Amino acid sequence: MSDAADRDAVEATLSELEAAWNMGDAPAWAAKCTEDVDFINLLGIYVRGRQAVVGMHEKIFRGPYLDSKLKFTVEHVRALSDHDVVAVVGTELQIPGGPVKGIVRTVATILFANDGKQWLVAGFHNTKR
Repeated sequence: MSDAADRDAVEATLSELEAAWNMGDAPAWAAKCTEDVDFINLLGIYVRGRQAVVGMHEKIFRGPYLDSKLKFTVEHVRALSDHDVVAVVGTELQIPGGPVKGIVRTVATILFANDGKQWLVAGFHNTKR
């Protein structure tokens, strides 16, 4: 794949993740992850597996990030192989109310794996900026 194609593939998956987040849809968010995804959120909480990612996001979508809006910005993409791409992705999360009301900015390192049909998140590590 070319650099432009890698970036397009990453951006397509990120667009679907944004849409799932902005709807508060934890199963749709996790559907863009591999079954055995390694996921570390901005608080350093680590979970493994798609179902654990669903559980983590169901809690935050009902709690502190209720009605929040997420925007990704791709900063860098590098192909590791024909089936694996790593990306550095900035995020901006707008939280309309509650105990963490405001704007949270993070940077995530995301490993994308191609399962033959689509690019899925195989590893996600998020850090607050």
